[in-house]
Amino acid sequence: MSFLDDVIVNAAAAFDTVGKMANDVVDRSKVRFSSAELKNKISTQFETLGRYIYDTHESGNTDPSVVNQYVGEITVLISELKTLQDTLNVANGKLVCPRCACTNSSDSLFCKKCGTSLDFSNAYTVGSQPPAQPAQEEKPSEAEIADEAAPEPKDEPKADE
Repeated sequence: MSFLDDVIVNAAAAFDTVGKMANDVVDRSKVRFSSAELKNKISTQFETLGRYIYDTHESGNTDPSVVNQYVGEITVLISELKTLQDTLNVANGKLVCPRCACTNSSDSLFCKKCGTSLDFSNAYTVGSQPPAQPAQEEKPSEAEIADEAAPEPKDEPKADE
């Protein structure tokens, strides 16, 4: 191959790479846009639910089935939003802690906020339920630690003796 052929092959490879990167950016932008739309829908549903609760409370005619319908719709929208956010986190190479929902880098082994293990290799896939976390022992407060570290008071003789 000649020098010109090498340049053409390298340029084609570079264009392919740039094209793939542009597609990734477009895909992420679409997910962000969809996420923003869902957030607006959720906000609107919360506002509508609040208005309904207020109006029916004032009139004394609250219908629990209507409230349940609004709550169900909001729950579905929140679930869709979580799925989009999971997709975006995966695309950005981020891990989300199953305990505290903190976003961590993809190479993290433990959550930077709560210390939970982020090894999901065999635990679950994105979108499914995270593994159950064992209950943490309650840690003693600093005051309790200080009390335990303080020396026991000695019985001192009274001044009268």
